[in-house]
Amino acid sequence: MAFASLSRSPTSFRSVSIYTSLFVKPITFGQLVSSDLSTTMNSPFSTPSCPCCSFLSGAGLFLPWNQDDGLNENDGNNDEVENSSGDLSLSTDIITPNEAWKRISAMGNCAAGTNGETRQQIFLVDTHGHPHLQREVQYADMADTTTSVDELKDSPEGVVSLTCAVSPLDWKDSLKYASQSPQILPALGVHPWYLGDIMVDINDTEICDDDNMDKYLQWEWLTDLETHLSEHPHMLVGEIGLCKMARFVREFPKERGGKATALQLQKLVFRKQLELAAKWSRPVTVHCVNAHGIFMEVMRNILEEVKESCKGEETQEAKKLWRRAFPPAIAMHSFTGTAHHVGEIMAFEKELLYPEEVEAGGKRRRRKQKQQEVENPSSESNSDKDKDGQNEMLFYFGFSHAVNHIMCTSDKARKKGMEAVRSIPPDRLLVESDVHASVDVALGTAGAVAYAAQVRGEMLEEVAECTTRNGLRFLSSLGSLSKKAW
Repeated sequence: MAFASLSRSPTSFRSVSIYTSLFVKPITFGQLVSSDLSTTMNSPFSTPSCPCCSFLSGAGLFLPWNQDDGLNENDGNNDEVENSSGDLSLSTDIITPNEAWKRISAMGNCAAGTNGETRQQIFLVDTHGHPHLQREVQYADMADTTTSVDELKDSPEGVVSLTCAVSPLDWKDSLKYASQSPQILPALGVHPWYLGDIMVDINDTEICDDDNMDKYLQWEWLTDLETHLSEHPHMLVGEIGLCKMARFVREFPKERGGKATALQLQKLVFRKQLELAAKWSRPVTVHCVNAHGIFMEVMRNILEEVKESCKGEETQEAKKLWRRAFPPAIAMHSFTGTAHHVGEIMAFEKELLYPEEVEAGGKRRRRKQKQQEVENPSSESNSDKDKDGQNEMLFYFGFSHAVNHIMCTSDKARKKGMEAVRSIPPDRLLVESDVHASVDVALGTAGAVAYAAQVRGEMLEEVAECTTRNGLRFLSSLGSLSKKAW
């Protein structure tokens, strides 16, 4: 989700260096409870190079759950759990973001560590938002009087968040905002709505064809993005993506190729940013609206090209190169695709990571297997593991209360969206605030948990635990391909 418009005035950004006086001492991170995250949460970088890179600089984060706490058991208090009839109608009594926040935050009181130190418990992870913009407030104004302002401050205790820039114009603000707390990570990128910010004056250029379309774009931003990646080892890439609904696409001059050219430019910019994320081993957060076909085309083109560069070899070394052609993790932000799209994405991941399994058997077996993956992507058989027994994951799917619930108004769209939410494998589910003000981060993310829990027929606390683990795993994939012992 984006917003009305970015200020185009250079004075809207304070020229305060994030390298001076903004350092916030990292909280002391306790040892992870979850054994499956104990290795992935270790930072690939020993010391932060700047305040915004202080995130995850300790041993890990303390989760307020253990695997035997009974959260997955039905204790009779299952107001959110739908019946097993498969009815996809979303009850109107979905709990409010405010109520969801109170219940989730109640689970995360600070606990004393083994040596008597206080450890910061993490009970909510927001994997996509734009709070650095400090724009319109969506949720905090609706909070009841029992929710204090302190609870909704820039970096609420127990909440880890990602603040995503959308244009070179707000990159500095994203970095500065993230420098306020070790619980906030920055992501920089060019959103598909804001390609106008990196265009040359199109009236001063010749009409370009597919072979020289890059002449429509300035490219200093790409160099700047790589510079930021080199300076900030805990910076992600995003928000990037593809969007047929963007005004940039709808209003692109017809004499310059209209919508077709605009989409080609989106695809070019998206591909360049993906390549940088892969080169620097950074996760990405992707906006993809009405563009699933183009997204899959980009994914397949990358894979085909790297296979071509390996001269058709399928050795273990070649397969390592295939994987490194992609970022360590890709989050489909506020996912608006269908369950069928989820299946196609998961099937592609399996083709990339485990080609030998896809090739096994005859054509009939492969067709049947692919159909099963498309129809039931959340089945246990699709939770692939690498040779060390740890999950090797590329794709995650994020959902927000703002986009997937509030903005989804038609019955047809809601049904499609709910089918998609239910089809997500449990270990790929993420929640997002997708808000534009810092005071909304906690409530927006809690609302996303409430929405996902209602749709999936699961307890609120269960979904909070699941998405927190998944969110930390997604964020901690930073640098994982560069350090992984392949």
